[in-house]
Amino acid sequence: MEGEEASNCPENESPSCQVDLKSSIDNLIQEVAMQEAIGSVDPNALVTQLLNSASVQSMLQRVSVGSRDRKNREGSHSNLPPQVQEKLEPGHRYLYVHVAGGRAFVDHLEEERNKTSSQSTLLIILQFMSQRFEIKGIPCSCDPEINKGHLFDLQELRKGCGSILGCNELLTTDSPLLILLLRCEGRNSMRNLISVYKLEWRPLLAQTSGQEKFVCQLMGIGSEQIPVGLLDIQASVIPSLDSYLPGSAVSRYLEEANTCFGERRRLFINYARQWWREYTEAGTNYASRSVRIFAMDENGKNRFVCEYVRQLEAGHALRSPEEAARWVSIIPTKPVHQMPADGSSHWYTLPVAVMAQSLNVESKCSLLCSLLLGFGLDAWVCVGTLHSGGQHTWVMTRGPYTAITFWESSTGCRYVYKLGQKAGHDYGTVGSIFNHQRFYASVQVTDKIGYCNFMLEDENAWKRMLPNATSSMIQKEPCKVKILPPNYDAEGTSSVVEMQMRILMTEYRADFGLSTNFDDHLSHILTPALWSYERKAVYSVGDDDQEAKGAEHFSAALMHTIPEGHTFKAFPLHFMHQSPQRAFNSIMSSSIGREIVGCRGDKVCYAVRAITVNYPENMFLTWLMVACSYRPVG
Repeated sequence: MEGEEASNCPENESPSCQVDLKSSIDNLIQEVAMQEAIGSVDPNALVTQLLNSASVQSMLQRVSVGSRDRKNREGSHSNLPPQVQEKLEPGHRYLYVHVAGGRAFVDHLEEERNKTSSQSTLLIILQFMSQRFEIKGIPCSCDPEINKGHLFDLQELRKGCGSILGCNELLTTDSPLLILLLRCEGRNSMRNLISVYKLEWRPLLAQTSGQEKFVCQLMGIGSEQIPVGLLDIQASVIPSLDSYLPGSAVSRYLEEANTCFGERRRLFINYARQWWREYTEAGTNYASRSVRIFAMDENGKNRFVCEYVRQLEAGHALRSPEEAARWVSIIPTKPVHQMPADGSSHWYTLPVAVMAQSLNVESKCSLLCSLLLGFGLDAWVCVGTLHSGGQHTWVMTRGPYTAITFWESSTGCRYVYKLGQKAGHDYGTVGSIFNHQRFYASVQVTDKIGYCNFMLEDENAWKRMLPNATSSMIQKEPCKVKILPPNYDAEGTSSVVEMQMRILMTEYRADFGLSTNFDDHLSHILTPALWSYERKAVYSVGDDDQEAKGAEHFSAALMHTIPEGHTFKAFPLHFMHQSPQRAFNSIMSSSIGREIVGCRGDKVCYAVRAITVNYPENMFLTWLMVACSYRPVG
């Protein structure tokens, strides 16, 4: 403790130590005075006598202990890499996590034996509060070699705390280290989530060395929980703690916290069963409605659906709710064949959903709803069916001055809902609605969405779960995970796509003995059209007059540029990969695209334009337009 540390320092000796030392010196002075009186004083004997006194020996022992303690504390971070030591700030306590390697990744054993030239790599993400560290480019092997570490600032657990956090403050915080293992497929680095592991690091508080080794058993996604491999991790608290808690005290606290949460969950499950029984007995067909109370998470655990939604602020990464919807829509949708073998649809918890970059529709909805809540909207997740009868989820927002709006997470489209009117969406029925605080199920005569009353406070239309029951299962604080702002090289990607597309078109036409000429000015004129497509995708319920004005400007530019008697044709498309060859194949799969690329006529000239739009978490999409201008002959 700090008091003990002070007593070990010579600058801060205890009063009793100072009194003993003064008394010893006074007694020695008296003896010297008596010896001077008889005329015999030996200076060396006096020094030896003083050093051998009990008070001086006690003081030297305390100085030695204090120096040893300081050396131990300094040694706890003396082995850190220089670039890590430079990040240490006074008054901050850190958690240093070092990934020392992986073992028994048997799924990659065949690749290692055959020494296949697979372009796939492993990616490890360490996430703590708003801090994140990625270990990229790990070769897929049975025992991957990893030697990377990162420093996490523990002071974020208690922002505004003026002093460095001690044992008690750290023990009472519940913020595990989240570890994600992903496989990046091919040169496009499409991510596939393999495992999620929560590392409880607080046993470190009982280690006198301030360090501990953890062997993390990584399990697969879904209910089957198939072992994936082992991850060796070394963790340490920097600087070392001044005092340590007994191991039994730390274990007892963690066990009591788990027991308390387990009891809350048990009570809520009992309440949910009673609530469901009352709901199904209230109507003959209520049991068949789309009411979802629990859903399986990435680790195969059933959670209350409200736990998947939390207020999430995007910071500077996203500028509007519409932009948030666009970002969620371009996140790759997880194919059905990648779902768990038991066929159950699992939902990702919010931090995992942000970082996984491959989500099912349900996880997209919980992510979008959380983002809209972060923007201050009254947002909800709707569970129901499509007109075809298939299960589906989407997002709804309500406002005092605007109509109810549905948000489709897979496309980013929005639909204004009006009772009894036909809409452009494909939603058929709605059974339950929830967000991060409340849960409702429909008790209306019909669950058809065209006749649904979305006044959730109307007890004749919706049956709610009691807030004091649901509040025991939800986290009231906003989600702290940080959404990484866009940082992709959009201009460089656009230039590469344009250059490669020109080469592919030239080579294709050369096979038929046709020459190819490109008009740079005409290519530049295509830019506003491509930007208008993206604006329309983002603000699809936006200003129609503004969109018409943009189309008018583009038409005027073409009329001013294309010579009289010439024909202009164009083919736009967008994609979310880095392969110009795939984009060219998409063009050639269309009759209009083939007609443009293989155009024959007089004074044929081509234009190619690409723009790449950046979104958070290294997501991007590219708009491409190929066009030709020619004078028909014959």
